[in-house]
Amino acid sequence: MNIVDAIRKMCEEKNGFRTLFNKALSYEKLCSLVDDKKDAELFATLIYGKARRILLMLIQDTYNYKKHAIQVEAFLKADGLSAGDARKALEIFYRAFGFPEYREMDKRKMAILVDGDDHFRTTYTGEVKDGKEYGIGTRTCYYEGKFSSCDESVWINGEMTGYISTKEIEFFAFETFKIGFVVEDYLVGNTMFISGEDKEYQQGVKLGIE
Repeated sequence: MNIVDAIRKMCEEKNGFRTLFNKALSYEKLCSLVDDKKDAELFATLIYGKARRILLMLIQDTYNYKKHAIQVEAFLKADGLSAGDARKALEIFYRAFGFPEYREMDKRKMAILVDGDDHFRTTYTGEVKDGKEYGIGTRTCYYEGKFSSCDESVWINGEMTGYISTKEIEFFAFETFKIGFVVEDYLVGNTMFISGEDKEYQQGVKLGIE
């Protein structure tokens, strides 16, 4: 199994994303799933090593992820990784959780899922597994036949876990956007809300990882 699929599989269970950061509970399982052992070790260095604290800050301040990434790579190099391997370790995380410019969609897995009725309907377009949203995808919501919102994220067994960008229409007139990180459908840490030229952070649930 490739490293991205393995990471997402680790997140399938309840609290799987949080358990992923617990070395005692996840390291051996992760290594057993991944075909390329170097990829497994690079990712392990990222989430268990010196860069861990900054990575957790990045997750909870996703709007500024590029700023935090500089520090993450510095700590990875302090843990003995080359500049190239430090960059690759972080890119594995980006690909697994759908950060912009790292969203790799497998067209063979794509499908369209529709739910709801004429009053409220959702349409999901993206990767699917066993009839559920699984992988990179976009969910668009319609209220009374009109667009109301869309979420772009990574989906694992029908729930969002990863970088999320959302567009919403309020009162059928005003566009708002939000950018953040979601775990099992809940926004964690600071989420940036943008309406016109106005920007403000709103606090989500606690990540619960030390």
